[in-house]
Amino acid sequence: MSRSHQSHSPDTASVPIIDSVMLDRTVLLPSPDVQGTNMDGETVLLDLSSGRYYTLNRVGSVIWEHCTGHHTISDIQAVLCDRFDVASERALDDLVTLVTQLTQEGLLQQERR
Repeated sequence: MSRSHQSHSPDTASVPIIDSVMLDRTVLLPSPDVQGTNMDGETVLLDLSSGRYYTLNRVGSVIWEHCTGHHTISDIQAVLCDRFDVASERALDDLVTLVTQLTQEGLLQQERR
């Protein structure tokens, strides 16, 4: 993920905020003030409340595409494994890293089922 502004605390960026025992019961959805569009295989996100924009690579775009409030973290992990032919652990690591960043930036919300 790249950002138009470099304004987050590095201390909080490495702290996972996803409870590993809740992977099957946590769904992800965009924050209300975030608009996203796909451009040439990448997703561009605009936070309307701050005016900041973000770009997601192919993996990030697939993750974002499934953050609809209907897919659990485990569901998205399975999609990543299938689509990119990666090990389950690697898919989960990449997913948790991005979801943590997007949540800390206020772009993504988590809900428990």
